[in-house]
This record gives sequence, C-alpha cells and structure tokens, in this order.
Amino acid sequence: MRSNPPRDAFWQQWLRPWRLIGLVFLLASLSFCGVPIAQAPLVPHAPPDPATPMVAPTLTAIPTVEAAPTAMPDPAAPRRVGLQVGHWRIEEHPDEQARLRRFSGAYYRGYDEWELNIIIARQTMERLEAAGVAVDLLPATVPPGYLADGFVSIHVDGATGAQATTRRGWKIATPFRASAASDALAEAISAAYPRITGLPEDPLGPSYDMRAYYAFAYYRYHHSIAPETPAVILEAGFMTHPADRELLFGRPDLIAEGIAQGVLRYLAAYDPSDAAARTPVGRALLRPAREDAPLYARPDQQSAVERTLVRDERLAPMAETGGWVLVFTHGGNWDLGWVRTEDVEETGEALAPPVAPVHSPQGRSGGCALASALRVL
Repeated sequence: MRSNPPRDAFWQQWLRPWRLIGLVFLLASLSFCGVPIAQAPLVPHAPPDPATPMVAPTLTAIPTVEAAPTAMPDPAAPRRVGLQVGHWRIEEHPDEQARLRRFSGAYYRGYDEWELNIIIARQTMERLEAAGVAVDLLPATVPPGYLADGFVSIHVDGATGAQATTRRGWKIATPFRASAASDALAEAISAAYPRITGLPEDPLGPSYDMRAYYAFAYYRYHHSIAPETPAVILEAGFMTHPADRELLFGRPDLIAEGIAQGVLRYLAAYDPSDAAARTPVGRALLRPAREDAPLYARPDQQSAVERTLVRDERLAPMAETGGWVLVFTHGGNWDLGWVRTEDVEETGEALAPPVAPVHSPQGRSGGCALASALRVL
C-alpha cells in the first residue's frame, strides 16, 4: 500500500507542473516580441562556433572623438584621418538619414556587425596614433562637411543562405566621382591589407551601393564628408564565412594592422597642398535635353527602361563611359540609371543636397521593434 506523501512533498509535486507552465508562458512572450531567445540580451557570450576561436566584443563605454570639420587641411598640422565604425550608433542618424536607422549591418549568432567594427577601428586608431596621425573615431553619423586627409569606413560583410559558407574575402570602394587622392588611398590599402591578413579578395568586387555610400554622398546629404576628403569604404571580410570569421574574431589585430599600414603608406605619398588631387572628377548637375528621355538599367539601348525623365528635373552624374552617363535623379526616389550623352545637358549648378539640412535626430523605437532574427548589409 502506498502511503500519503508528507505535506511538503505534496505541495512540491502539485506546484511542479505550474512552474513548467510559467516557463512556457515566459518563452512564448519573448518569441511574440520577435526577440530570438538565445539573442535577447546584447551581451558577450560563448563563441558561436566552438571550432573557431573568437574574441568576445566588449560593450563598455567607448570615448568618441567629436570631429569638427575644418576649412582645409593644414599642411603644417599632423595628418588627420577619420575612421568610421560602420553601423555604430545608427539611432543617432539625423532626420535626413532617418531611413538608415534600421540598417544595423551584418549579423552572426548574436553578434552585431558594429561590435566587430569597433574593435577593428580602435586597434587601427591605436596604430595610427602611435605613428603620429591624428584620428577621429566616428559613428554612423558623419559631421556635416567632414574634412580630413583621409576617411576610411570600416565594415564587415555577411551573406545568407548557400552563400554564407562559400562567399568570402575583402573588398574596397572609392566614392563615385572619386578624386585622385581617393584612388591612391584605395590602392595603398589594397596593397597592404591582403599582404598582412592573407585574406583573399571578394571575386564579385564592390557594388554600386558601396560607391554610393551615404557618407560619401555630399550631393544628397548634409551629414556627409566634404567632396575634398579622400575616402574609401572597406568590407574587411565575411563574418558569416568560417575562414574569414576565424581571422576577424580571432585576430582583429591583423585586420587593424592591414588597414593601418595601408593608410600610412598612403599618407607617406600624400601632399596636403595638392588641391587638384583631392578634387572629385565629374560634371555639375545635368538635366534632360528633351521630355521623356529614357533612363536605362544599363548603358545599352536594348536594356530595360527604368523610367522616362521629366524635362526640368535634375540629374547627378556619377560616371561616364562610351557615350553614356550614369546618373542619380536628384531628389525623390534617387533612381540610378544610364542616360545617353545626347539626352542630357549642362545646368551649371553645383552638386549639393536638394533640401535644407535637418538637425533633429530621432532614435529608433524601443521594445520588440529593436529585435530582428536576421540582419543583412
């Protein structure tokens, strides 16, 4: 015969299923908010891949150099370089860049891209400062008209699906309308970076999105670098690829050394008094030479017509080749496409943002809206 359990044992048995029900309710609540359970707290935790040694990012307070634009680089002053931490403090983007507040960059198993970018940027800054270079550590928001001897936007890449384990490598891009100094900066980093890191170059190369990077777009945004600032954007590797990830997380010092050596190589040959070398290449604003001029997807009349152009709208020219001009429509949707040279004419108007600056940054909404299960560049 089974005897009745003691009073304490009875209550423990009776409460056990209710504890389980409470735990299920808590997990369901977190899932309803869109927070991946294992990723809800943004704090360092165990590496995502036991086979790959990784450096846990730190979330301690990081001092930021508040960079103020200057009139022109002073040849007698120490060389100054801006290192932008890609996607860091995106909630501070001004209203003119409000749409960028939701682009948090690449993501891999609990690690946001900016956490890795800032480790690389800080180690790069230490190396440059040790060599006598003045460095501004910049967040996602760039001071209006930021002027320096060089600007490097530091990012890491990410891929999804089948490409997550196959696509790898670094790539670098200059702005559209790149100056000779921007080209020199890209060439110097391209020479040093693979030699020091051993990483391969991404065979697909940089995209138009990289060349039209918002921090370069002085023709679109007030919060952007000055046209005369030599600039590049670097994708240091793919945090989603096992081999790249091993180096990005395990040896960020090598990544930083590759960037720093490239910047120092560039500065060694840089002449701050050569204004022509810092001047972007390209024409002023254009306009259609006729009503309903076609905007093509490619420099080919057999390609798709993106839309037809209105006679009085403005076009920002980005590049020219073989009787074709790559343009952004200046304002509105900022459509990118190709027009034939004979279909456009000069306006004599300088490239500048089409609207007045807006100075009231708004943060992203809090709560569940901050979480996403997968973020891409």
